[in-house]
Amino acid sequence: MYEFRQKGQKWRTTVGDPAVKDQLEGQNNPWTMDKDGICFRKSSVRRTSTNQQRKLYIVYLGHKPHDDHELITDSYHDFLGQVAGSKEEAKKLMVYSYRHGFSGFAAMLTACQAKQIGELPGVVRVIQNHVYETHTSRSWDFLGLSKNNPNNPLNKTNQSNGIIIGVLDSGIWGDSEAFNDEGLGPIPSRWKGKCISEGNFNATKHCNRKIIGPRWYIKGLMEERKLNETTVRQLYNLSSLDNTGHGTHVAYTVAGSYVNNLEYYDLNMRTIQGGAPLARLAIYKVFWRDAKGVYSCNGADFLSAIDDAIRDGVDILSASLGSGPATVAEVHAESILGIGSFHAVSHGISVVAGGGNNGPNSNTIVNTSPWLITVAASNDDTQIVTPLTLGNNKTILGQGLIKGKGRSGFAPLVFRLYNKVSEIPKDFMSIANEVKGKVVMLFSQTKADIFGYLIALNNTGVSAFIYAMPPLDGIEDFNQTFAVPIPFIAVDFEQGNQIDDYFINCKSKYAYNISPSPSFFLLPKAVLKVPKFSSRGPNSFTPEILKPDVAAPGVNILATFIPRSGDNGFKLQSGTSMATPHVSGIVALLKVAHPNWSPATIKSALVTTSWNEDTYTSEIFLEGTGDKLADPFDFGGGICNPNGATDPGLVYDMDKDDYLNYLCSLGYSNDMVYNATTYLSSSKNSTAAGGIVCPKKVPSRLDLNLPSISIPNLKNSVSVKRTVTNVGNVNSIYKVLVKPPRNTAIKVSPHVLKFNAKAKKISFEVKITSTHQSSTKFTFGSLAWSDGKHFVRIPKQIDV
Repeated sequence: MYEFRQKGQKWRTTVGDPAVKDQLEGQNNPWTMDKDGICFRKSSVRRTSTNQQRKLYIVYLGHKPHDDHELITDSYHDFLGQVAGSKEEAKKLMVYSYRHGFSGFAAMLTACQAKQIGELPGVVRVIQNHVYETHTSRSWDFLGLSKNNPNNPLNKTNQSNGIIIGVLDSGIWGDSEAFNDEGLGPIPSRWKGKCISEGNFNATKHCNRKIIGPRWYIKGLMEERKLNETTVRQLYNLSSLDNTGHGTHVAYTVAGSYVNNLEYYDLNMRTIQGGAPLARLAIYKVFWRDAKGVYSCNGADFLSAIDDAIRDGVDILSASLGSGPATVAEVHAESILGIGSFHAVSHGISVVAGGGNNGPNSNTIVNTSPWLITVAASNDDTQIVTPLTLGNNKTILGQGLIKGKGRSGFAPLVFRLYNKVSEIPKDFMSIANEVKGKVVMLFSQTKADIFGYLIALNNTGVSAFIYAMPPLDGIEDFNQTFAVPIPFIAVDFEQGNQIDDYFINCKSKYAYNISPSPSFFLLPKAVLKVPKFSSRGPNSFTPEILKPDVAAPGVNILATFIPRSGDNGFKLQSGTSMATPHVSGIVALLKVAHPNWSPATIKSALVTTSWNEDTYTSEIFLEGTGDKLADPFDFGGGICNPNGATDPGLVYDMDKDDYLNYLCSLGYSNDMVYNATTYLSSSKNSTAAGGIVCPKKVPSRLDLNLPSISIPNLKNSVSVKRTVTNVGNVNSIYKVLVKPPRNTAIKVSPHVLKFNAKAKKISFEVKITSTHQSSTKFTFGSLAWSDGKHFVRIPKQIDV
């Protein structure tokens, strides 16, 4: 039934009514929409299709009805034709046909047409298109995956040979030795993708047995911005070739080949590789940069890439991008990644996504669906430093990659303090006599000020530039970035204060011998930190679902990039975009080690074995906050521990019914849940007729079998249930160890779990009681099961 209103009265007609075609005729539409989204009949019939602005909408139909893809697309044309006025017009309006992993299409519609089609039977959601953003060595040794250790997961799984990893990003710079296919056999026969020469992408040159199937998607962006093909070709490199470097960097981090004795700005980085060096890479280019440097990723393109990836046969999807913090539910109009990843996970594909770079504020975490593995960033146990020597022979380890000779010998120090950029002299030439031949040190509050300072100092004859600033997100090649040939080094405020003390207290006022070559330091006792940029929890929409899940190295990650002068085609970058492929690479190793593990089991193994305050040799801090320790809202379960994850002992598994109950708990109607999940035909919630019926008493989200417990607004007491599956020794006995969050009391029943050949799964109940009623914020603790060998820990956060 369609429902419209005419002068305050409802008017109905069935789909089969002959009047429908006339009423919905795209060329002669008598309906318009008011500000409240209600379609009203106009007083007279006139053309409206050109008067109403068309935007890109995704019509999401839920399950895939069958495997005849051409027939599915044809049915979409018929379906859209009811609103567009004809099947031919529907073909013109349709941008994408989603038909491999789920059902639906993307089309250019007026707001009124979107309203009309949303009322058709079988439509789960009509989604207005959204834009996504990217989140932008030694780290694998830090994680315990050295090539030289035959007993770690990297070597025990033959470096993930046979696994196919799909990367959703900005394409690939495939013409690099970093993606060589040495040691790889034939491409897996189950692979259904292709490598095709298009634009600047040459299949012979850029594809091999490593890079096996690049695709690119821009139709949604074209329609959204009303760009014709000529304009698009002028703005974009229409091929899978990467013109930003971001996608290449991510792809190498997850599965790059071995590169020996890499020289990076005169710094020998020794041998580097990706996390799964023998895995295959399937590239899905959804992220674009135009000729003006504007970055874009379109939701309709993104969803089409996931649909193709499911059909192509990927094992893992790695997505270093996302939109803003969650404000709506999964399988909802604004949760495009939630929809696509829901179907991918239901096909057994693990989906790993970045948590975002909007920290350190709370409630900034993105990609919060419970079936996703959401990744925060950490540092590792190395540091690239440039030594600074003061006139009193005190050496400070600053940061910066200096191109050229650096600054040898001592020079007088000039100390300047500016509170904001507007105070900087537009041209330091006015004080050139003050700074010429000297080392200038400046304090400022933001990294963005660097550019202004360097430009102002250029051509003054300044000997070197020291910049005291907030903690760096990571090393950057400032000389390359700003094209100013001044030896430059950054220090944090604490180091800056040491230099200030020297300046005040020492009569000589001399400073700095800046080493022309930075050094690569392995810190014997690394201070692990969650960097300031990494987005934080709690999950703003469903705080019962802890996010992020885990953390991984995302600071100063060296990987291949678009070649530039002096860098051999590699670059250091920082962000959750760099942390995400670390976890994707680890997932690839786990897929080989345990081919029957579900995506939920893999996530559980990562979370319960992660390094944290209970399991690492030192505490993990937050960057830039003094001595504040990291908590689950910063790093989830902790920093990934690949060796532990291969043998977790117990896991918290989930299946289709858990995800179904989660969706039911969000208030979806039976019809909507059915359309979104009917491909889960064996669900115990299915009726004989094949429909889905949410249980009368929907299970609480608190009982979702996640490897975490998160309880918002605890007033008195609450009990939650969990079930663990034994994946270790058949006959095992586990005892519980509890660290209650502050102001709570915890009781676990049973407190001992005995497994044998018949008892492989055991459920337990956790009763949490508030002991203090005046607190209004989360406190943190943990619950762990131990058999003497395994320590299966989950984080707990309680808002009392």
